[in-house]
Amino acid sequence: MTKNHYEIIICGAGMIGLTFALLMAEKKIKVCIIDKNNKKLLFAQQDSRTTAISQGSHRIFRKLGIWEKLKNEFQPINQIFVSEGLGSLDLNFDYKNLKEGPLGFIVDNKLIKKTLLNEVSKSKYISFKYDTEIIDINNEDIDNSFIETKNLNLYFKMLVAADGRFSRTRYHANIKYYYHDYQQTAFVFNISHSKKHHGVALERFFPTGPLAILPVHNSKINQSSIVWTIDTILANDEVFKENFKEEFKKKYDNFFGKLISLSEVKKYPLNVFSCYDIFKKNIVLIGDACQAIHPIAGQGFNLGLRDAFILAETLSKSKELGLEPFNLNLMKSYENMRKLDKTLLVNATHNLNGLFSGSGKFKSLFRKTGLRIFSQSSFLKNQSMLFAMGLRNLEA
Repeated sequence: MTKNHYEIIICGAGMIGLTFALLMAEKKIKVCIIDKNNKKLLFAQQDSRTTAISQGSHRIFRKLGIWEKLKNEFQPINQIFVSEGLGSLDLNFDYKNLKEGPLGFIVDNKLIKKTLLNEVSKSKYISFKYDTEIIDINNEDIDNSFIETKNLNLYFKMLVAADGRFSRTRYHANIKYYYHDYQQTAFVFNISHSKKHHGVALERFFPTGPLAILPVHNSKINQSSIVWTIDTILANDEVFKENFKEEFKKKYDNFFGKLISLSEVKKYPLNVFSCYDIFKKNIVLIGDACQAIHPIAGQGFNLGLRDAFILAETLSKSKELGLEPFNLNLMKSYENMRKLDKTLLVNATHNLNGLFSGSGKFKSLFRKTGLRIFSQSSFLKNQSMLFAMGLRNLEA
């Protein structure tokens, strides 16, 4: 290709965009990543969050040679306990009931991003344009499509949007989406505690929102990662803010022993974006740019990684057939393959949050009955574990 002309441009250097680039490089297909941040800012990662990597996503990373570079700084999830409030542990998902390995892994975002960036920078199939922000996209003529930036125009055959929940690519492409504000705030932080977690994760459901306690790898202290969802009205209440630690301690209830310390608390408003179309002309959306879901099941990243993996497979097939990256029939096939997986998870997380948040005798009874039914059925538990682990083929 001539200068500033690319077969495939990836917009966004987050974890999904970087992984997609490496999946394409593995197939010896050249791509260019553009990102609005400069190189120094991208490599100086300050993200203090963790990501739940499903067993299926772990296998994708392992195939790419990424997993072994995480240097065992990941925490396997061996069990997940679920309860209604502070009641008895109504549901127990145990990896021993399947023969697929851990239910998932908790990994620091900083470690994942640093590893991915290092691998991308070494690849001869991946070029990178930092400090490049989209001003406009012109793809009226698919054979002469380009991105307008403040410095130059970048021409492409296909543009892959991996620029997150508030995707500017999606905006410029005028791709319509469903949006819902949950009127909830997620508080994200780490805690240290007196007892070992032994790879156990906990999900407690309260009328004001769910509390997730996730095991973290730390060789020096006993540590877990917290995602505590609260109704925004309560989260903004001054009394709640003043008594935040005490309120959390009540919900935590010394599950892993005495609470020793809390890290800095970050908060995020919760909403859902779900695009009606996965692609439009020669622009295709993956990850949170296509569907950004509620964190109640910790599945957002894994859903996006499956987007990246199946799109890479589709484009590899296109190359093998001697076709251009954008081929309408193949893109429709890709859309059909992703539709069921996306629809199921968007609806499941949306409905689960509605069911497990809010008060009322009927809702409480329904929750308890549902948990009891699941607890008594090995089949239901095993099938839901396989689904959450990303080991169910949901291609249409």
